[in-house]
Amino acid sequence: MPAYHVERSIVIEKPIKEVRDSLKNYKEWARWSPWLIMEPDATVTYSDRQGQVGATHGWSGVLVGAGGMELMEVHDDALKMQINFVKPFKSQADIGFKLEEQGDTTHVTWYMDGYLPFFMFWMTTKMKTYIAMDYERGLLMLKEYMETGSVASYVHIEGRFLMKEQKYIGIPRTCTLNELAVVMQKDFEDLSAFMETHSLSLDRIPFTIYNTFDMFKGESSYIACMPIEEEVHIEGGWVRGNIESQDALKTMHKGRYLHLGNGWMTAMNFARINKMKILKSPVGYEFYPNSPYDTPAEELVTEIFIPLR
Repeated sequence: MPAYHVERSIVIEKPIKEVRDSLKNYKEWARWSPWLIMEPDATVTYSDRQGQVGATHGWSGVLVGAGGMELMEVHDDALKMQINFVKPFKSQADIGFKLEEQGDTTHVTWYMDGYLPFFMFWMTTKMKTYIAMDYERGLLMLKEYMETGSVASYVHIEGRFLMKEQKYIGIPRTCTLNELAVVMQKDFEDLSAFMETHSLSLDRIPFTIYNTFDMFKGESSYIACMPIEEEVHIEGGWVRGNIESQDALKTMHKGRYLHLGNGWMTAMNFARINKMKILKSPVGYEFYPNSPYDTPAEELVTEIFIPLR
């Protein structure tokens, strides 16, 4: 059977014992799980004596599928577990955490070793990519939960929505996913400065058009946009365009932009489960109705639209 290995790491500003005690208690996973955040109403179960070898955790839902985990080994610097997937297909994997004490902080590595059914050999690369994305989202939330006691990320599927026609000026860009946040922030700062220089109202909702979002290459092609009806001379390399009225799946994410992946993954899974036909390009849109400059991070709202055929 095709084997796969995935691991991702993060540094948490907490002592190793505190991190280990939290990770071995499955009841705390609901606070930062990259899967349960997509479906907080999913059915979850826990065995007695959490934190001890033999403790279990199960889940069942529409978006998260069904399965269970068992704590197999507990060590000072490692936890070993076994996960059993029941839906969408049956499989088993070994998962765990490697913990490295670094002063008052802890370097956490989350890994999975497993096999796919033979008839799904062609899914190995895609499976590893999606697991890695889930682990990255989960570790970001775990870090925030351990360091602050909560996670500023809430997702709600709004349903089908008819997007309005919208004219815009924008800055097209292609960059790596790691660079995305910094590069995009600079683009919107440049757009805002342009609007102010030309005495144009800033009381408009900026947005991003994602033309491509390649998880395998780790890069995105997008246009940072500002709605505009006026005729103005745009900067070199900028573009003028128009979003046509179109049907889309609307999803709302409330919280830090750092966790926007939770909104996208929820939307994509919802569309897949409900057999919605998604356009290949653009991949989707993000609208930002409140400003990160005068809004607390936990109150930031992002509206995600996935265009449908």
